[in-house]
Amino acid sequence: MSNRVQWCRLAGCGSGVAAVEFAMIVFLLISLLLGTFEFGRALLIRNQLAFSADIATRRVLVDPPETMRDLEDLETEIRGLIAFDQSGLEIGLDLSPDNRFMLVSMRQPLTLLVPDLLRDSITLSVDRQIPLR
Repeated sequence: MSNRVQWCRLAGCGSGVAAVEFAMIVFLLISLLLGTFEFGRALLIRNQLAFSADIATRRVLVDPPETMRDLEDLETEIRGLIAFDQSGLEIGLDLSPDNRFMLVSMRQPLTLLVPDLLRDSITLSVDRQIPLR
């Protein structure tokens, strides 16, 4: 058989086409699936931060902190409301210089499930400025 006949036979052959098409699409599908999962995780963590900040706001409005011990208790309460890993969680409780406002700020780095992809480049944060009496 000549090379031309073999080439024509190969050009008309359909075996393996589905496998090649799947190989071209599977990376896109996995990326889309992981991206959707990570986005959902980020929203869940952000909502837990916002919920904790809202609870802290209510507590400060009802019973404003007067001592450092009160601020430590408030931070402990905030940490108790959060269900995710708190290893990178930063909570800031600051009074304005004129003691008219209290700023509650919370920051949590988002660690993606895919290793070494955007390491510590995404930080979720929530800030609340609470008027004091």
